[in-house]
This record gives sequence, structure tokens and C-alpha cells, in this order.
Amino acid sequence: MTEPAGPSQDRFTADEGTLFLLGNGPSLAEIDLKALSAFPTLGMNAAYRFWRRIGWRPRYYACLDTVVGLSHREAIAELIAETGEKAIRRFILRENLVHALGDAARTDRVVNFDALRAFRPMLRPNPITTGSHAALWAASEGYRKIVLLGIDGNYVERVEGAKARDGIELEIVEEKENPNYFFEGYQQKGDRFNIPNPRPGLHVEAWEIAAAALRRENIAVVNGNPQSAVRFFPFVGARELVERGTAMTDASTCEAPSAAAAARAREAQEGTSVNGGRLNDFLQRQRKTLFIGLALTLAAGVGVALTAPSWTGALAGLFALTLFAVLFVLLLFVRHAVSWHMARLEQRIAALEAAAADRDRAAAK
Repeated sequence: MTEPAGPSQDRFTADEGTLFLLGNGPSLAEIDLKALSAFPTLGMNAAYRFWRRIGWRPRYYACLDTVVGLSHREAIAELIAETGEKAIRRFILRENLVHALGDAARTDRVVNFDALRAFRPMLRPNPITTGSHAALWAASEGYRKIVLLGIDGNYVERVEGAKARDGIELEIVEEKENPNYFFEGYQQKGDRFNIPNPRPGLHVEAWEIAAAALRRENIAVVNGNPQSAVRFFPFVGARELVERGTAMTDASTCEAPSAAAAARAREAQEGTSVNGGRLNDFLQRQRKTLFIGLALTLAAGVGVALTAPSWTGALAGLFALTLFAVLFVLLLFVRHAVSWHMARLEQRIAALEAAAADRDRAAAK
């Protein structure tokens, strides 16, 4: 069902409290990023390759794809190591990347997204995409206006020069023309990434659910690309907004988030799906270990059944192996839960340290 998200024509004005969220779709090529230097900006994933070319950095950086993050960890570590007025102020990263970065991530400028989700219900909706959840993070940080640039959502799922690897992973083995991004060379040989939409419409669904959550919090969001597949926000003249700070919006073709999306966003914000989310996270992260362990247990069970001298012995052996399998899964879950809580404790300490550092900087001024 489509309906206007407000007046069909209105004027959107950007100010210092407006965050420009920079996706990497082709439409971003029309925007002069340096013209955004007066505003808070959030860039993501491999766009740092373009920023280096033009000598520019966004205020914030996000990489919430667990495969992309690891593939670019050396470059991300270099970004974190940068200092000076133009250096990126905050890095919003997944837990696996934070751990892989080691000492490079031990700074109050790095935010463990997975840990932060435990304390901010707005970040809990699934599925997670870098764009949708970067917007949710910005809202949770207090930004009341968000402008989407380069959020196109019109992906070619398998680009030329990419080969399938593990599961839904792809790897660039030959650099060819790539229609998914705003500059040539966004993806380079050796880069690993997930298929954009492992199931049809995943990115658009993530934005629909995020849109429902943002509406609940009265966050004003506009999209700078009228041809975008993400149609849950009013559209705005991007160039005019960037150059003048104000532009006319058009909400006449904006699709309101569905009732199902609104319900999922509300459920996440109310915290009713946290335990389910934690279990799902456990199953996703430990699936290989679980598969190997249970496969070995099954193989041992078949061996016991075939070699036992009697049915009684076979049943006793199978019972023991079943008990072992249950204990194995239980211990693995306990280990995961401990890591989960420790990561959140570290994030809480880091947040307190960051707040103290901000107070010290404010006092120094």
C-alpha cells in the first residue's frame, strides 16, 4: 500500500544537526563530497578509496557487513590510525572486525555495533545492512534530520569479475566495470563481499523496517535519489540541498512502511525479540562448529550402533553420545553468551570513557 508520508510538497532545510548519510550507489557521483564538509557526514565500506583520492574524510564511518569488514581490515586500521582535524571521529564496526583489529581498535573512536545493540533498542531490527543501521545509529546518537545520498538499492547481484566462494560470499578475481558503485575501482581484486541480496529484496526490507523505527522517533529523513529503490522517505533535490542547504521535497511517491515492518520495528524497540536475536546470532556465528561437532557425533553414533555386541550396548552408547552432543551445544552457547556479555561490558566502559573525554574537551574549550 502506498500513501504520502506527509505533505506532497514541503521544504527541507539542512543545518549542523543534519546528518548526510552517504551510500555508495551510482547516484552519489553527482555530489561534490567536499561541499558537505560543513555538515556531519557518515560514509561506509570501501568508499575510503575515493576519499583518499580527493583528500576528504566523513565525520563518521560504518562497516556492518561481517565479510566486507574483514576484507578491508588493514585499510580500516589505517583510517583509525589517522589523526588531525580531518580524521574520522567515530567508527561503527561489527564485533568480529573489532576483535580482528586488536590493538588498533582500542580507542574510544571505535564503536562495537553488536555490543551497542544490547543498550539501544533502536539498533535491534533485523536484517542488518550498513546503510539502514547506520541511519538508525545516527538517530540513536541524537540526529533528528538525515539526508540519504547514494542510497540507490538497485544492485546487480553478481558483477562480472566476481567468483563464488564460501556460502553467499563472492570475491573479485578480475576488475571489470561495476554498475553498483559511484566510482571506478570501488571493488578491487581480492575484495570479498556478500551477495547484495542473499534473498530477494533484503536491502529494501531492511530500509522499510528502519523507516518504521525512524518514524516512531519522529526523525525527519529524506532521500536524494528519486530513482532509488528505497521509497519509504520523501524525495528531495540533492544538488540543491547540498549547494544551498534547503530544497523542496516530494512525498507524493513515498511508500509508507507496511504494518508488518512497523510491527517488527516496534518489537525490536520494545525488546521482545532480544533473546531470539541472541539465539539467532549464536546459530549464525557458530554454525560451522555446530555442524562439525554434530556430524562427528552422528558418525560416532553410527559406528557404535554397528559395532556394539548387543542392542543394550548400542542403546547405551547412543544415549551417551546424545548426552555428549547436548552438553557440547550447551557449553558452546555458554561460551558465546560469556563473550557476548564481556563485549557489552567493554562497550559500556568505552562509552563511559568516551563521555569523559568529551566532557574534558568541552571543559578545555
